Amino acid sequence: MHTGAVIAAAEMSSRMVQFRELMKVGNRTMTERVIVNFKQAGVQEIVLVAGHRFEQLEKELRGFGVTFLENRNYENTQMFESAKIGLEYLKDKCDRIFFCPADIPFFLAKTVETMLACDADVVQPVYGERAGHPVLIRACLIPRILEYTGDSGLKGALRSMEGLKRRRVAVDDEAVLMNAHTREALQRLVDMHNASLMRPAADVVLISQKPFFNRTAAGLLHEIAQKGSVREACEAMGISYSKGWSIIQDAEDGIGCRIVERKQGGKNGGGAGLTGRGVRMAELFGIYEKRVQQAAEDIFRDIFLESDLF
Repeated sequence: MHTGAVIAAAEMSSRMVQFRELMKVGNRTMTERVIVNFKQAGVQEIVLVAGHRFEQLEKELRGFGVTFLENRNYENTQMFESAKIGLEYLKDKCDRIFFCPADIPFFLAKTVETMLACDADVVQPVYGERAGHPVLIRACLIPRILEYTGDSGLKGALRSMEGLKRRRVAVDDEAVLMNAHTREALQRLVDMHNASLMRPAADVVLISQKPFFNRTAAGLLHEIAQKGSVREACEAMGISYSKGWSIIQDAEDGIGCRIVERKQGGKNGGGAGLTGRGVRMAELFGIYEKRVQQAAEDIFRDIFLESDLF
């Protein structure tokens, strides 16, 4: 099952002078944190819908492997309009889609994984009996969401549908409720962040005679599959065209087969796509990386959280 995510970052905040979506909390901006949380849980098809300072957001986040869509009418619309732009783009690309505002940056990747394990049309995380974000929606609901003309946003669109299988899943993650609309709320998020800095991070690299495949290579293959162009994939990843081909060559040398199919000529100057083995390599690496990360978290809990250090 292919899962995507829509992040809404189009709105301006009148209560904060600094551009909220690019404010740093710890060593990452709020929008970066939302993207990373989804990617850590295995969500790769991520769309960022921006409006205010669209070009700045696109420039700052180019290396994160997300698709940028612009809400040109952001000053006169609510967040639901950004949600619809992103959902329209992903409706035929994914089976299920998360929706989350960019100013809820600290929900856990574990929360995303817990939601993905639920079999329902709509899944929403609950902390202390209050529902929060992100929300997980089956793609088959998108046409009806896009037709909704009420004034209650995404919540109203979903409530207007009868017969849906809904699931509210309890999570031990207060951050699903917390946004950063004010400096006070942001400070609380910072405090939460500082209280949970220590955690494991596994950087998976495959090695033969030399390193040949890692998260960057996997992200590049994903972008090539989506865009049909090595050049556009490199731009989305924030790497040079020559660097991209170097990554592909190293991967093919290490695997021992061709994973990117070159398409020459044509009115659009040719393109590229993944071979069958390229698709399989990206899939298997994603599974392996996820299992390694889970193992790292299990070992971390056994060694550190069960000790008398904390």
